[in-house]
Amino acid sequence: MQSISGIITQVRNTTGEVPPPLVGASVTVVGDRVFVFAGRLVTSRKMTNHMYVLDIGDLTWTRHIPPPDSDKPPKARYFHSASVHNNTIVVFGGMGYSRVSGDGLCVLDDISIFDIDTMSWRRPEIKPSLFAPRPRYAHLACIAEDNKLIIIGGQDMNNNYLGEINILDLDTWEWVQVKELDKHVGAYRSIAITTPPGTRLPAVLNMNDQQQQQQQQGLDAVDNKEAQQQRRASMVRQYGQLLQNTQEPTPIYLYTNYNFADVKRELQLIFSPSSPSSTIEDCSSYMTGSVMPPGLRFPTGHTLGHHLVLAGTYLSPQSHAYTIWALNLGTLTWSRIETGSVFGTGSWNKGVLHADSNRLLVFGHRSRNLLEDYNHRQVNFDHVATVDLEAFGVYNLPKPTCSSLAQEMGLSLLNEPSVSDFRIITRERQSIAVNSAVLSQRWPYFAELMKTNRDITTTETASTTPTQQSNSNDAPMPDDNESQPETPQPQQPLQRSAIKSHSMMFPYPHAVVVALLQYIYTDNLLTAQQYQPHVLSQLLLLADMYNLTRLRELTTHALHQMLNMSTAPLIFETAALSHQTSLQIRALKMMIAAKKMIQQQQQQQRLTATNTNNDGRQRLPSSAGLVSNNGGGDSPTSVTSGYMPNPSPQRQHFSSSASSPYADSRTPSMYEPGNHSPSSSSAASPTLSTYRARTPSLTNRSNPLPQQQQPRSSPFGTTRSTGSSTSPPGTPRQLPMGLPQHVMDTDDLSVSQGATPTFPLDQPPPSTPAPKAKEKTKKKKPFLEAFGSKFSMSFQ
Repeated sequence: MQSISGIITQVRNTTGEVPPPLVGASVTVVGDRVFVFAGRLVTSRKMTNHMYVLDIGDLTWTRHIPPPDSDKPPKARYFHSASVHNNTIVVFGGMGYSRVSGDGLCVLDDISIFDIDTMSWRRPEIKPSLFAPRPRYAHLACIAEDNKLIIIGGQDMNNNYLGEINILDLDTWEWVQVKELDKHVGAYRSIAITTPPGTRLPAVLNMNDQQQQQQQQGLDAVDNKEAQQQRRASMVRQYGQLLQNTQEPTPIYLYTNYNFADVKRELQLIFSPSSPSSTIEDCSSYMTGSVMPPGLRFPTGHTLGHHLVLAGTYLSPQSHAYTIWALNLGTLTWSRIETGSVFGTGSWNKGVLHADSNRLLVFGHRSRNLLEDYNHRQVNFDHVATVDLEAFGVYNLPKPTCSSLAQEMGLSLLNEPSVSDFRIITRERQSIAVNSAVLSQRWPYFAELMKTNRDITTTETASTTPTQQSNSNDAPMPDDNESQPETPQPQQPLQRSAIKSHSMMFPYPHAVVVALLQYIYTDNLLTAQQYQPHVLSQLLLLADMYNLTRLRELTTHALHQMLNMSTAPLIFETAALSHQTSLQIRALKMMIAAKKMIQQQQQQQRLTATNTNNDGRQRLPSSAGLVSNNGGGDSPTSVTSGYMPNPSPQRQHFSSSASSPYADSRTPSMYEPGNHSPSSSSAASPTLSTYRARTPSLTNRSNPLPQQQQPRSSPFGTTRSTGSSTSPPGTPRQLPMGLPQHVMDTDDLSVSQGATPTFPLDQPPPSTPAPKAKEKTKKKKPFLEAFGSKFSMSFQ
């Protein structure tokens, strides 16, 4: 048996030239490699300037030796900073050796560059400046505004905190700004990160003063009101529009925790750090969450999508563990990344983000003691644990590829029949006019089909003798080859290509084909037609079938956003069939939570009934099911039945309707089940009406079943049909792809994909007719036939 946390977090051994245990080394991820530089050896207490490189693919370490033409490596040091900028690593400061001081140590203020392309060092010439930073170690560093190195805080040789921010221009290699910072900031207690352009800012920055005051009173009614008004104000109107403007620089997020016995948390946003008029917004009082991060020592921070990922060592008299947290940057809400028991044992010391795979890499040693290693500030690199952050809704968002104007032009082109030369015929025999050149350019599989759909005709031309055309007004031109006779040129055949057939049968519902064509014409999902659960699920399967990477990213992101208790079964099944393991795990966790909630309701109902009987009262069992207590289906535990497409699909117009909740993939919003009609957004199972060849015609389902044969609602929104029912057959009980055979959550609660739906114990089952003879079950069709093979399309 394997738990869900065991799938999310996996521990592997590293091989090769594994770095020795180090103190104060920098760990940086660039592409698919991890770079570990410098640090102090634990065994000999000697500082090094060695560079170790880990290949994330095969987890093999190699010690890098610079080439002969490289500059000298930086001095040996530890507790320095290493920041990634344009495929280079910028190293600044730290503590190193000194020939002058009595203890042989000094703090540094030099800059060195490691070029990833050439794997060599270079020492830029830094111009003298009054803004140059004081030497320091254990400071914070980040890259802002694309070309600015920001140095924040740190400590000097006497371990005093330095309250200043220094800014280096990486284009001119000149220190251009210094600012005072009235805070104690260092690597022991703080992190400083920047976000990509277009990342959501906290919603409180868009509120006016009165709204902020009302929210703050609700969060903490005992705070001083005058102090609250001083914390908010001037910058709200100035930077509120950054939520929509991707051209402006994003702020630096400065998070600090201290006083670990009674932890204090602070969050500041530093806007325009290189500008003389830069300001700092304090958002500490707006952070919320059902659980909050404890005091973390030597924390590391990263941004992924619209989340800040915080990780660090948690030490208390009761437990010693490495913990991971996520902060939603839009709502400033904390949530814990549940990794199970993996980090409860062993010594896990350093976490870095591999953004390309949406995973956090945590280095350590599974057999050592965390408290002992922490007391020595020791970091181990023998083992690495990978944590799948996408399973918690933390992932890279799809990047924009074109402007909104270009997307509107694409939709207009799809609506223009005069520029169409081809027709797509849907499953309902509806014809859609398209441009074959556009589809061939953006859909590789269609381009291959069109190569076989062209008829090439060859015509021969008569032989021609080149003659020189002359004008009577022109002077004769001398010709060196005038005496040589002219020979006729050989015949050159002319080839002409024509399309054999101007239509193609695409056996999918009209709504799905329209959504696919809208994506092909716009390279985006932006219409309300596309953002329906059953349409998105089928688009994801098509993206997996035809290897459309961009469409896979967009549909996976959209399904993540509309995941709730009613859509979880559909999304779970779709993710399993399309190999999206992270989305599948997240949907499974939602289904388990729904089942637990239903069980709690059933238990509460049984207790209520027992107490009523003990009092001598008799009550009839409710026949309204789970939704009877709420008067509707809007509650989290309401049962949704019958996710089937519209029985009579209508022809849709190919223009973007009223603003979709997902018009901008970079600013996701939660899906509201009540915003769509049941017919248009019914979440049909991808293994039912859309893909099974044996599915009966939807137009034949107009006559309702007898009352005793009506399918009953299951706790997860699926339906169960009797043998004589005309509804599509149930989902085959096959093992979902992407998960092991036995999957359960941390409480050993397992959910079987093909399990028979259960009903509340106090709800009587509907009456059924006398049992009939069992009909012979049909043999299941092969996978490709059931789900629509690529080769099922035919030209007409």
